[in-house]
Amino acid sequence: MQPEKVQLTYKGSKVQIAYSLRRTQGVAVVFLHGLGCSKRDFQAAFEYPALTEYTLLTFDLPGCGDSPYPETLALDIDDLVEITHLVLSALQVKEIILVGHSMGGLVALLYTERFRNNVRGFINVEGNLSAEDCFFSRRVAQSDFSGFTRTVFTELKDRMKHAENSGFREYAADLEKADKKAYYDYSPSLVEYSDTGELLDRYCALDVPKLFIYGAENRSLSYLPRLTERGCALGEIPASNHFPFHDNPTAFYHAIVSFLNAGLDTV
Repeated sequence: MQPEKVQLTYKGSKVQIAYSLRRTQGVAVVFLHGLGCSKRDFQAAFEYPALTEYTLLTFDLPGCGDSPYPETLALDIDDLVEITHLVLSALQVKEIILVGHSMGGLVALLYTERFRNNVRGFINVEGNLSAEDCFFSRRVAQSDFSGFTRTVFTELKDRMKHAENSGFREYAADLEKADKKAYYDYSPSLVEYSDTGELLDRYCALDVPKLFIYGAENRSLSYLPRLTERGCALGEIPASNHFPFHDNPTAFYHAIVSFLNAGLDTV
């Protein structure tokens, strides 16, 4: 689908957001990507037959994909929540099912807390719930910007480019377009939220239908049993790691459709 752009004003600065949107009469499924990722991660949703009846929206957060990072701002996770709200308001997308991956899962969690009336369901795709989830952002947060741009970011891209897992190699392609300052600015607040120890309880407390999706290669995540104990639904995607929409898109979108078919009747 050909991307479009919407221009917003945030904290007195112009912010341009690239997005892909297909409108239907159905409920809107909104995809939020992870740190350094892009809307490209979810383009297959637009071709998935069982999602034809749904409105679909995915967009690039500032400094990711085709959305430039504003020179006059230093943004953090809370800013991304507000910008997400501005994007949805500008595009008049309401009554949404959020699908948030990694950092986008945290943005979706906070969005659901703040704008509950607009959310009908939440699919968390290995979104940050614990300190152990900061396997990219923690090293960034521990570096100064010079060291990050000179060493850390270069090493990360090289490591992802040569990874055995196809999802990580796709991530490397996204990192080629990611703005270094955006990646650096987002990381400290991502780590700070994850280190509080509160996110899992806050996720479980959300009073919306929700599903936590994870790749089968990550079934050792320490908090999965706690989610089960709290009655939170889990979905394991076979033959997948942290990027199940790349590793096994058929199973990934099947899990989403199953949630949509089962969960919306209870809202």
